[in-house]
Amino acid sequence: MTFLHLRRRSRRRTSSSTINHVLRTSLTSYCHVLLFLLVISSSFLYNNNITVNASPTIKDKHHLTAIAELKRLVPPPIKQIGGSSEVDAINDDAYYARFLSVNEWDPIKTESSIRQSIEWRKRVQPHKLRPRHCPTLCRQYAWLALTTGPGSKMILNDNNDNDDQLQDDTNNDYKKKKNQPPLDPPYNCPPLQSWRTTKHGLPITYFRCWKWKPELASSKESETHLAYHIHHLLRRIPNNNRKKKDVSRICVIFDMRGFETYMLPHIHKCINILRCQYPGRAGAMCFINVPIYFTTVWKIISPWLDDEIRSKVFFAERGVDDVEKAVGFLNGMKLKTGLF
Repeated sequence: MTFLHLRRRSRRRTSSSTINHVLRTSLTSYCHVLLFLLVISSSFLYNNNITVNASPTIKDKHHLTAIAELKRLVPPPIKQIGGSSEVDAINDDAYYARFLSVNEWDPIKTESSIRQSIEWRKRVQPHKLRPRHCPTLCRQYAWLALTTGPGSKMILNDNNDNDDQLQDDTNNDYKKKKNQPPLDPPYNCPPLQSWRTTKHGLPITYFRCWKWKPELASSKESETHLAYHIHHLLRRIPNNNRKKKDVSRICVIFDMRGFETYMLPHIHKCINILRCQYPGRAGAMCFINVPIYFTTVWKIISPWLDDEIRSKVFFAERGVDDVEKAVGFLNGMKLKTGLF
């Protein structure tokens, strides 16, 4: 056998062993990936174990123990039904912590309220709501989601034509649909704009009382509209990972021009939804342009609030008479942005 033949045979053996080594490595890697996927899928199929994930805002052992106990009493739904994984997720530790925080961190005391809230979310499904589900109230331009960027100030124009259209009793449906203003606030931020926040990172809604006509909407639409708008506010919270800030609260500026006492039952309903379904979410509730007699009205409204919300209510001084001044007023304050 010549030297050339021996060299060729050696090359074939080396090539064969290399191929076998690659096959064995690939097969091993495939098995590892398969095992990993099996473990992950089993964690989705079975939700019997209650886990508590310590977040940067929940480190206290007493709080973590209370969350674990409340999760034992009221296990998180296997399927997410109240919100997305990023916004107001029911299976999030922070969701349980917010309810506990307004109930002295007592799991027994909190059990009934969180059960009721989960059932409410199953029924209303805030994460699925869009402006078309509450058209009457979304055309009033009473609850404005503030933005920054080109054209962001146009929404603040006080155009009374919308009020006339809402109360138009004509039977010409085509004319009514043609002249109707677009629904607001839009689900997504307008092009070239961004959602506006305070310097603390709280998303801002500007409530214009003189534009609000709650009596024109059904009770169901009123509930739907408030659920849509609060969830809209939560979606506007800046990404905490990018800003490196713990922001989980919201800001509403209430311009009380045009307030009438017939609105009190509707205000009571709004407060109940915020208090019972979204505890620990109020960051700043700022009132401007309140009428002289509002001190008497506040004595009626104040008992409807719990201590947690009441501590976030601010009455701006008389010189603060528009939304820009109100934002500046809030920016000069130290506001609570997270759970703690």
